[in-house]
Amino acid sequence: MSESRAELHQLIDSLPEEQVEQVLADVRLRTAPKVAPSDTAFAWIGSFSGPADLSTNPEHLGGLGRD
Repeated sequence: MSESRAELHQLIDSLPEEQVEQVLADVRLRTAPKVAPSDTAFAWIGSFSGPADLSTNPEHLGGLGRD
């Protein structure tokens, strides 16, 4: 067991009983499996259907910006 892990065990064992639930909830959050986003999670990026270069086609901005 590493030194850090041994220290963690010692600190947990010394916690007052009223703090155990709060610390346990935090540890559960930290150790919960992470869900990876699917391949389609960001499929909307790049789906803009207007002109690709708005700097040369300002009429497509629809009044945004300065006149």
